Amino acid sequence: MPGKIASWAFLVWFATVPISSLAADNFGTLGIRFEQLYDDAQPGQRGPLVVLDVVEGLPGAKAGVHKGDIVFAIDGTRVLGRALDEINRTSIRGPVGTMVRLSFVRLDGSQYELTLTRMTYPPLNNPASDPFAYAVPGSWRMDPRYSFPLQWAPSIAYQGIEDVAFSPDFDDAASPEYHSYLFFWWLEGTVPLDANHLESEMLVYFQGIAEQRGRNHGFSPKLSQVVASYSSDTSGEQTFGGVPARSYQGVVSIYDTHGKVIKLNSEVVTCVCPGSNHMAAFVGMSQQPRHAGIWKQIDSVRDSFRCNR
Repeated sequence: MPGKIASWAFLVWFATVPISSLAADNFGTLGIRFEQLYDDAQPGQRGPLVVLDVVEGLPGAKAGVHKGDIVFAIDGTRVLGRALDEINRTSIRGPVGTMVRLSFVRLDGSQYELTLTRMTYPPLNNPASDPFAYAVPGSWRMDPRYSFPLQWAPSIAYQGIEDVAFSPDFDDAASPEYHSYLFFWWLEGTVPLDANHLESEMLVYFQGIAEQRGRNHGFSPKLSQVVASYSSDTSGEQTFGGVPARSYQGVVSIYDTHGKVIKLNSEVVTCVCPGSNHMAAFVGMSQQPRHAGIWKQIDSVRDSFRCNR
């Protein structure tokens, strides 16, 4: 067994997702994140799961789960040969207060089993060193922070940062949440965007995303298929971050990671934060219409933003 574990440890599969990506607010978390190990003896070369991270204060950490521990069964069912996203949907998900039994093996060959109770996700907060503040639902996942100029759209001539957060089922084409996400810009300067300027910048932005996805996923996007259309929304949010705001609504046609063109509804709110010499912009994106439940989650992030801590 120790020899087999050593061989797994160096063959890490590339699909990394939160262990408890969830589609509803009442689902809970174990506070554990896994990668799937590569095993050429298994169907699809899908090996066991290795603990990539354990969040302090959540069930996994409290029970003594360690980074590097390997899960070979969940509720008595082996994980070998099963895809990580399928394991996540059918074995890890569950409402707050329900339990899941995980069977582990450590690198020294010792085995142990734990029954963990799912608990409410803590929110994801932006770094405390930022002058501004916002919170994202803990079931969402966030990319590392990007800096302008953006790698996929360097011609957008801003200085600042971008944070991106993805809904739990962003990658699941069968989910209503597919491709629902949001991003936040904190930009130097105090000149607010107008609808024409926003439309121009978003077109460049999403054309760059299309090219990047094409390179990463083996397709050739036709940039003429990428479309961004925005207009001022006088019935939209009048304040953002506690100060007067400008609101816009639009529709964007973009390429997903499978090379398919999809349409997303988009809402944008901007403001100039007093005394900061910065503009803040919040962008929500979803295929779902405005009355759909996913927009409540997107709106909660928007409404949590404050220009000053």
